[in-house]
Amino acid sequence: MEPKKIIIKEYTPIYGTLGIIFGFIGIFILSPLFSPIALILGILACGKKEYAAGIISIIFAILGIITSPILMALINLPTFTYYHYHGNPL
Repeated sequence: MEPKKIIIKEYTPIYGTLGIIFGFIGIFILSPLFSPIALILGILACGKKEYAAGIISIIFAILGIITSPILMALINLPTFTYYHYHGNPL
């Protein structure tokens, strides 16, 4: 009789973790690159039942898109900018 083999499979939530990392970086730098990646990874994480990490990465991706003037221009929305008029005509 052959001994029984026990296979232990450890699951690592890779999509959610990467989505949070890319989303957080996308808020501050290179948002046109990192925010869409974070959004895709967040959707994939929700598909793999990593709901908490997936939702956090989607929120970070949305914040990165809102704070990026390049991405806001691509979807034809105004950015949050401050213009101070000093009395000089343009």
